[in-house]
Amino acid sequence: MIDMHHGWNKSTKPLILGLIFSLVMIFAAYEMTTHLHVKGSTLMVSLMALASLQALAQLIFFMHVGLESKPRWNLAMLILTIFVVVLIVWGSVWIMENLNRNLMVNMGGIFPPLF
Repeated sequence: MIDMHHGWNKSTKPLILGLIFSLVMIFAAYEMTTHLHVKGSTLMVSLMALASLQALAQLIFFMHVGLESKPRWNLAMLILTIFVVVLIVWGSVWIMENLNRNLMVNMGGIFPPLF
């Protein structure tokens, strides 16, 4: 996939492949969610897996992570970014779950708990 004569950045093949992979994963997630092919926690796990695969594809195809001659600092920043994103997403889900549990007690079970 890397053009040895011109380098990764000179070829449009990785960009087109990355775009195709991203679109396939977006449409798969949309299809699973709207048509309810899977339900419950299986849906959440499969959507998280698709999101992780899409993030990995974008890191490789668009941001070229891991293809440098000295990727140490880029890898350190990538790990820190992943940690911050996971912390923000987990914290947001935790806050929404607590709000759902503590503020929606009189709704008669309209909104089931997330987990």
